[in-house]
Amino acid sequence: MLTRFRAAVGIALAQLRRDRVRTTLAVTGVVLAVLAATLLAGVGFGVVQTGQEKFDQSGRDLWMTGGPLQLQPGSVGGFQPGITGAHTLSEELHAREDVRTAVPLSFQTVYVGANNSSLSTMVAVGTPGVGGSAVNLAAGEGFTKGGRAHYAGGSYDGPMTREVILDPQTAERLGVGVNDTVHLGATVVGAKSHEWRVVGISPTFRNFLGTSAATVPLSELQTITGTAREDRAAMLTIDTVEGADPSAVAAELQAQYPQYDVRTNQEQLQSVLRQKALVIASGLTLTVLAVIAGIALTVNLLLLLVYQQRRTLAAVRAIGVSETTLVAITTVQGLAIGLLGGAIGIALTVPLGQGLSELAAMLVGFEGLVRTPPLVLGVGGVLAVLVGVVSAAVAGYRVAGVEPLEHL
Repeated sequence: MLTRFRAAVGIALAQLRRDRVRTTLAVTGVVLAVLAATLLAGVGFGVVQTGQEKFDQSGRDLWMTGGPLQLQPGSVGGFQPGITGAHTLSEELHAREDVRTAVPLSFQTVYVGANNSSLSTMVAVGTPGVGGSAVNLAAGEGFTKGGRAHYAGGSYDGPMTREVILDPQTAERLGVGVNDTVHLGATVVGAKSHEWRVVGISPTFRNFLGTSAATVPLSELQTITGTAREDRAAMLTIDTVEGADPSAVAAELQAQYPQYDVRTNQEQLQSVLRQKALVIASGLTLTVLAVIAGIALTVNLLLLLVYQQRRTLAAVRAIGVSETTLVAITTVQGLAIGLLGGAIGIALTVPLGQGLSELAAMLVGFEGLVRTPPLVLGVGGVLAVLVGVVSAAVAGYRVAGVEPLEHL
């Protein structure tokens, strides 16, 4: 039995070495199928892990939103935040015994430049204050009077401080530092007409948004973008007191404010992923097609090999070699192709994953969007074996059907 198995293995490997072109094509099919599965799995794993890390790094337990941030083409700022009465709502939440902080945030598009002739668009984040867990300052003192001078208790008639906090990359690109000035406005005319003093450097919102960010007092951003009348904000980030159960607090707030969505970090991440359901489904579809194509290519090449060797196989059958031995030869060929293709695919997954991760960081600003932990590599190995087994099973069935009298 052992001698027969060794002979089958030797014959199978000899056939693969002899027909190197078909062997190479079959292995390539397996490699492509493995890479498609591992890289997409790496993207999915990386996106979820990066998203979870970003929410954890935010230092917030709950997120209150007024639905998806709505685009308003042609409007100043470009966005229509969903929460109204943001300052008042923040004070109400802060008064609760189970809430430590409740910070309203607004996101708008503004024009920023080191001078009035070199303006470019970027995201402006409006927040009523900085320091502590709200905005971590790497340099500077932050907003004077907590960023509430213009808000003036809700009258919006206080002085405009025109203070801005830039992320380190933007400050370097503009060539400015603390106490320098930049031009900023919701319109080109507004940006050219007003200078804002840089009062701090902070990576907080760039790390969270993955793009350049200029942080300004919330009330001043509302004023220049026309959202002050309703005191609009995109969301409130809520930090609960130590010992409080975020899920329980979220449930209470959801019941108290049914017009808004209150989510924990995990629920907010799931909400973001659900909004990308079409993209995720498209990626899964492409992976399934790639796997099917890899299996089809391998099966087709093995069947072609069987067809070309049909007379030889018929002669071998006629002199007494058992059907089991012939099937074993084909099975070994399929498994060898699957294992070799899987090994190459897994070996290529790590460098290709790192390259894709760096490319994604350049395009969207987030690092680590493609990760290939051992679990992902294991998926590739299982898939390679599956391709080899399916190919071997189909080819073996065809070998078993070879009739000596039809071909001799």
